[in-house]
Parts: sequence; structure tokens; C-alpha cells
Amino acid sequence: MVGKSSHGIHTEISDLKRDVLHILDLIPLSTSSVAPTFSIAAAYGVMVSLAGSQAIMATFLTALPFLLTAFIFRQFNIHYPNAGASYHWGTKIIGRKFGSFQAWIITLAYFFSIPPIVVPAGEYTLALLYSLGLISYNVYSSQLYVAIMGIIWVIIATIPLILGAKPTARFTEAFLVIEIVILSLFLGFGLTHFKVVNPFSFNWFFDTKVNWSGVILAMIVASTIVDGWEIDSYSSEESKKPKQWPGLSGIIGLLSVLMIYGITMPLMTIETPLNLLSQSVDPLFTWAQGIIPSYSWLIDLAVLLSTASSLWLTAFILSRAWYAMARDNLLPSFFGWVHEGFGSPWMNIFIISGLNILLNVLMLLSPSVQSFFTMVLSAAGIFLAMEFFLDSISGIVFFWLKHRPMGKENSKEHIHWIYRIISILASVGLGLIIILGLYFSPQTIGQSFIYIFLGLISFSIVFVYLSRKIKVRDFI
Repeated sequence: MVGKSSHGIHTEISDLKRDVLHILDLIPLSTSSVAPTFSIAAAYGVMVSLAGSQAIMATFLTALPFLLTAFIFRQFNIHYPNAGASYHWGTKIIGRKFGSFQAWIITLAYFFSIPPIVVPAGEYTLALLYSLGLISYNVYSSQLYVAIMGIIWVIIATIPLILGAKPTARFTEAFLVIEIVILSLFLGFGLTHFKVVNPFSFNWFFDTKVNWSGVILAMIVASTIVDGWEIDSYSSEESKKPKQWPGLSGIIGLLSVLMIYGITMPLMTIETPLNLLSQSVDPLFTWAQGIIPSYSWLIDLAVLLSTASSLWLTAFILSRAWYAMARDNLLPSFFGWVHEGFGSPWMNIFIISGLNILLNVLMLLSPSVQSFFTMVLSAAGIFLAMEFFLDSISGIVFFWLKHRPMGKENSKEHIHWIYRIISILASVGLGLIIILGLYFSPQTIGQSFIYIFLGLISFSIVFVYLSRKIKVRDFI
């Protein structure tokens, strides 16, 4: 029996709202969750400073194991659609202890991915207002106002999340359309008013003479701009066709973003001096100023919309993962409380928002807290790579040892040789990214990061201990 408050809010675990997301909702969710415009603005300058024009090659080398993992997700959704996605698959395929460890990695990966979005959301809002002449330079450059605007965005992002999956999709689709229209206008103008600073070269995409140290460091940064497409898997219980659309829409979303990168990054590199790109905190805006200076503020708007969508969609993924963990008894039951009318896990959404507001305030008030979390938050990409690495391990076990015909598959016994190979290649690629990321972390993140990393991983002991309480709930 489901408990209620006097306001009709569930205070026990119940089902998410079913049968609400069409594939035409899932594809924009998967595309927008990667946040193509925000990702280019936030990461490409750093990547160019590390690898020069070979930053483009670093992007696509990094994307390859993530794309292979997306195909594994497609198969997992055919067999085991579930709001817990990676956590559920690890538990179902390998075991409760493995799944519990993966639950902790998922929590680290997505929770520490949110604050690095909150701060830029505040910065881009102030940059847009300053470009329009609506605020002074003192306000624009104030860390206090950056924090305040970030907190406002956390509150705004909470609204569609509480309203449920369909309203979240609608907000996302509206923001994505505006983002893509603005970016397309600048790309079109850049292509028709071509000015060559750096002549195009196919070596930007593939080169036998590689600056490997720079490319490897750029790949570590790139691992933060090729994730997010997996949101459709965490939306599977709210999908109209949970064994057919989730996974497929993630692949389409990732390929769409890679197409945007494949057009935008080379054009920026052709038309902008590399030293300007590498020194800019927002290389997309730097490029836009060279294209249409008087309307470059529009790029700030596109980046802001992309950032905002990424903020609530990252929280969406974590909220569904926590919901599934609570349903399986791994987390306290209030993480699974679902709003009666909206069908959203309202309590854990408020927890996510509250923790991020608290973290924002602490980082503002305490320099020591700020330096600690800046180091941890910079490493979100490593935790995300670990999540997908664990998925590829689940893929190896599943496709080599535990696969059984089910769902829409041929009922006869069969072997997925292509997925056996894909799972191995993905695990090798992602494993290398993690190892290299940790090896180079003193240079890219901070000297003491490896100790912080090991300390955070050690807390997984608590989750593994609690794994004995897990009772796996299958969605279908």
C-alpha cells in the first residue's frame, strides 16, 4: 500500500509514471544531455591548449569506446529495461556486490558532474547580461553573484524535474531547438563568409605524427563531453516502448552530437588563431566574435540554454538511479518516494538540489572547501569513464557467459559475436582512459587527487556491505 501525506504526495515507493516518453522525446533528451554547445565552450579551449589542432582527433578517439558502449546499452535495454540502468544491469548480470559498487560509482559520477555545470550556468548568465549592457563589470566579475545565479539555476532546474518526465522533455526540447538554431546560424555564416587562419587538414582527424602526451591529456578532458546520451536508458520505465526505443535513441543522440562537433570544431580551428582558442575560457564566443561581432551575445544565450538543460538532465539521471536503488532496498526508502500526480521521485530530487545549493554556498564561504571540491569536480570525467567501463565488463560477462534469448530476439539459442567483440574493445578503451587519467592526474587535476580518488572509492565498502539487503525489482 502506498502512503500519502495530506497533499497527496507519496511517502512510500511506487511506480514512476509509465508510457509517457516517445522516441521523439528520448532523442532530444540524449542529445541535450551531452550539451554540445556548452561542451565545446567549456572544453575545447583547454583541449587545444593541450593538443593543438589534434584536439579534434582526441575528441573522436575518446568518443569511440563510448559509442561502442552505447551499442551495449542498446542490447541491455532490450533484455533488462530499468530506471536503474547501469546499476541494475551490473546487479542482474554479475551480482549484488558488483552492482552495489557500481551504484557508488554512479553516485560519484553524476553528483560530481552537477556542480561543474552550476558554476558555468551562473557565469554564462552574467556574461549574457553583461554583453547586453544590463549589469556592470563589477557584478559580472563577482564570485558572489556567480554563486547566486548558480543557486537560482538549481532552483529553476528543480521545477521541470518535479513536474515529471514529460515536462522535463518539453523544456529540454524547447531549449535544444533554440540552441541548435543559434549555433546553425553562426555555422552557416561562418561557412558563407569563410576566412582562413589555419588551412584545413585531414590530419586534425587522423595523423600518424601524433603529439601523444598532448592528445592523451586532451582525451581525458574529452571524456567529459561524450557522455550524457545514456539518459534514455534511465528513462526506460517512462518510455512508451521500453524494450525498443531506449538505447537506440542514445546512439542517435551521441552520433548527432559527434556530427555537431565534427562541423563546429574544425570551422572554429580554421577561422580562429589557435593561441586565441587555447587562451579563451569560452572559445565558442571567441570564434563568434570573429564571425558576427555585434551578435556574438547570441552564442552566450545558446551556451546558457545548453548548460541549463545539462543541469537538470544530469540530475534526472541521478534521480532515476537513486529511485531504483531505493526500490531494491540499497538506499533508504525515501529516495524512492514518487509524487502521486507528477510521477517523479520528488524527495531525491529535492535532496540533489539541496546538496548542490549547500555545496555552492560552502565553496563560496570557504577557500579550503572550494579548492578541495574544485579538484574533485575536475575529475568527474574519470568517474564517468569508470561507470561505462563497469558496463563494458557487464557486457563481457553477459555476451560471453550469460546471454539467453529474450524480448524481441530470435527464440533460438544464438551468439552475439559482434557484441562479444564490442564489449572487449570498449573495456580496453575505457580502461586505458581511466589509467591514463589517473597517471596524468597530478598534471591535469592536482598532486593530491590520487589520494582523494582512493578515499572516495573506499566509501564503496558501505554500499557493498549493504548489498546483502538488495532485492532486485525487474521492470518488465
